[in-house]
Amino acid sequence: MSSLPYCLFMSEVKECGEVLQCHHCCSVCHKHGNQGHCWFLFLHEVMDVSHFDPLTNSIVLMCCNANINYFNPYILTFCRHNHDIKCILSGKGAKASMFYISDYITKMDVKTYEVLSLLSCTVA
Repeated sequence: MSSLPYCLFMSEVKECGEVLQCHHCCSVCHKHGNQGHCWFLFLHEVMDVSHFDPLTNSIVLMCCNANINYFNPYILTFCRHNHDIKCILSGKGAKASMFYISDYITKMDVKTYEVLSLLSCTVA
């Protein structure tokens, strides 16, 4: 597809991606003792093509730049904000995401996994 509208769209995707989706490590990336590695799991592994990995039973997304968040080009260009898209198909990934989202939206001093651990001790 080489039409002018497509070329303009892809130009916008590139511009927005470089400005909005590029990660630069800062102090928050190393909170909670995460010295030596980024809290947000950067740098991503560069992948030439998206594929299914049967060993981990997961979808591995194409990644051309290790510092760019995974994104949807339509959401990026129409909404013009950063976002991170992940396939969450496993129980482990879904559980980790649930903890992250609940901690993020509640902004409590106590983490979700600590509350659940306390509840399980109380019930047992």
